[in-house]
Amino acid sequence: MKSSKGFTPLEVFSENFLAKKFSETLKDIKIINIFTKYKKIKSKESRFLTGFTLIELLVVVAIISILSSIIMFSVTQYINRGKDASVAGNLAVLVPSGEVYYDNNNSSYDGFCESSVVVNSLSEIASANKHCFASANAWAACGQLFTNNLKAYCVDSRGVKKEIDNSVCANITVCP
Repeated sequence: MKSSKGFTPLEVFSENFLAKKFSETLKDIKIINIFTKYKKIKSKESRFLTGFTLIELLVVVAIISILSSIIMFSVTQYINRGKDASVAGNLAVLVPSGEVYYDNNNSSYDGFCESSVVVNSLSEIASANKHCFASANAWAACGQLFTNNLKAYCVDSRGVKKEIDNSVCANITVCP
């Protein structure tokens, strides 16, 4: 669609058309210089927008690695706390089962540590340091915790459930 001046409306907005028209009609070098400067500025800006520098990429990778290491440390702490809760839960099951065993075995705890409930509960505890002691009148069991290797969780026939020193766990008769 031609306008009354002899050019299409879209041609008015192109740089070449404006530069040509101004140079033909006005012979003004200053206006032509404005367009060429604009063209140079535009090419410099586009050079900066083409990608990231190596330094920028290295900084981003460093930040991501620092954040991931912090997160991994926190996640392992939460996993170990979950394992500690599992140790406490597996040992806490022994208190009521000990009472049932006592009632069913002529008021004696002899053989309680070899019963299937104790064997299954202790096998669920992943730490290597786990112990059970049973005599005719009392029993006690303990297992090492994961968040602090110097601590163990202890339960006994009196219904005591608490953390103790791991060094005491091997020779336990009742929870201290």
